[in-house]
Amino acid sequence: MLPILWTLVIPAGWAGPLAVVVAALLALLRAADEVHRARRAGEAAKLGQALWRDRFITAFLLVAALGLWRSGLLVDQVALPIYTYGLLIAVGVVLGIVLAQREARRQGLEPDRIADLAFWLLLSAVVGSHLFFAAVNVQEFFSAETWLVEAPWVSRILTGLSLGLVHVERIPRILVPEGLVFYGGFLAAASTAVIYLARNRLPLAAYGDTLIPSLALGHCFGRLGCFAAGCCWGAVGHGHLPWLVAFPPGSAAYEGLAARPGGVAEYLVSNGGSTLPLHPTQLYEAAGELVIFFVLVALVRPRKRFHGQVLAAWLLLYALLRTGVELFRGDVERGVFAGLGVGQWTSMAVFVAGVAVWVGCARRRSGEKAPSLDSVPEAPQAP
Repeated sequence: MLPILWTLVIPAGWAGPLAVVVAALLALLRAADEVHRARRAGEAAKLGQALWRDRFITAFLLVAALGLWRSGLLVDQVALPIYTYGLLIAVGVVLGIVLAQREARRQGLEPDRIADLAFWLLLSAVVGSHLFFAAVNVQEFFSAETWLVEAPWVSRILTGLSLGLVHVERIPRILVPEGLVFYGGFLAAASTAVIYLARNRLPLAAYGDTLIPSLALGHCFGRLGCFAAGCCWGAVGHGHLPWLVAFPPGSAAYEGLAARPGGVAEYLVSNGGSTLPLHPTQLYEAAGELVIFFVLVALVRPRKRFHGQVLAAWLLLYALLRTGVELFRGDVERGVFAGLGVGQWTSMAVFVAGVAVWVGCARRRSGEKAPSLDSVPEAPQAP
C-alpha cells in the first residue's frame, strides 16, 4: 500500500499567484476548445467571443482562486500530497475518455460530446457518491449532535470564497469530503447522462454503449486506488490464503477497524502494527472489472444486435460481480439493512435495471418502440 506517491512543495508566496494563473489558463483552454470545435464545424469563431460566452465559468474560476488566496491557505509554503488514489482515478478517467472518443468516431457519433459529457459525469459522480454515503449514515451526518463539525481547512476555504465577508467556524458535516460510495456516483452520473443526452437530442442507448466499457476500465483503476489507500477493505480472512493483506497504521482500513468498539483487540495484531489479514476486495473488484471490460469490447460489442446491448451487459455483469465481492467486504460503515449490505441491495436493483434495458432495447430493435429514440443506425448483426 502506498497512499501518497510524493509531495509537491510550492514555495511561500508562489501558491496564490499560481492559483490565479491556473484559473486563467483553464478559462483560456475552454475558450480555445470552443473556437476549435466551431471552426471544425465550418463556423466563424473568435477567442474573445468564446471567453465572453463562458464568462460565468471564468468568473467562478477566478473568484475561487482569489478566495483560496485570501483564505491564507496559499500564503505560506504549500505542500500538496499526490495521492495514489487520486492519480489512479485520473489515469482511469483520461484513458476512459480517449477510448470512448475513439469508439465514438468509429460509430459515427460526436467525439467532442464525449469530452463535454465526461466533465459533468465526473462532477456528478463525486457529489453523488458522497451524498449516497451520507444517506446510509444518516445518524452520523444529520443528528443534532454531529451534523455541525469543525473542519479548519474547509472553513478557511469557505471564508476565503466569500472574500472575507462571512467567517465560517463550524460547517455541516456533509460538506466535509469524507466517504464515497461507487453506486451513489454511478446513479448520479447515469442521471446526468440521461439529462445531458436528452437536452442535446443525442441517442441515449448508442452513447451508453460507447461509454460503458470506459466506465468498467476506469473503475478498475479506481479500485486499485482504493487498495493503495486501504479503503473499501474486506473481512478478516480465516485460514492461510496467500493473497490476504494486512493494512498498516494510517491506512483507511487500519483506522476504521481500530475506531470500532473493541476493534483494537478484534481486528489488529497483538502489537498493533497492522490489521489482521483481510480479503483484498479492492483487487477482487478491480480484476473483475478488467475482465468485464474485455468481455464487453471483445465479445459483446462485435456481436451487438441492438443499441443498448453493451450497456445492459455491463449492468448485468457488474451486478453479479459486486454481489460476489460484497460477500467478502468488511467495511460495514457503508450501511447494512435486513442483514444485507447497501451494495448488495443496490446490486439487485442494478441487475433488474440491466434486464429492463436489455428487453426494452431489444424490443425497440424489433420495431415495438418508436424509432426516434436512436437516430444512429443499428450495428450489423453477427452472422
